[in-house]
Amino acid sequence: MSGQIALWRVYWLTGTPLTLIWLATGAAIVFWPGLPGLFVVGIIGVFALATFTIPFVAWAIWRGASNYPRKSWRDTALAWGAKASAVFWTLVALATIYGLYDYVLPLLGI
Repeated sequence: MSGQIALWRVYWLTGTPLTLIWLATGAAIVFWPGLPGLFVVGIIGVFALATFTIPFVAWAIWRGASNYPRKSWRDTALAWGAKASAVFWTLVALATIYGLYDYVLPLLGI
């Protein structure tokens, strides 16, 4: 999270797999509501863990983009695009945390 790891590594090796896990488990929750109870709890657990992890990975992406060398306009565009992505996914994660609290937990009786 200090920004010392290369931006491409943080973005593609951490951020992208985390986003894909978040999207897959979210789709499973929405599109397959008839799954067995324990399986659903596991999917919701992975989804919640990914949701709470996204802001930390977004922070690491932001810091990596801040330290990204900007030798040309393309490099500057990549760094700003990574920062925009970090902001977007942080906002999505915060909205999802609110949704988990307001919608999913009452369904589980918690």
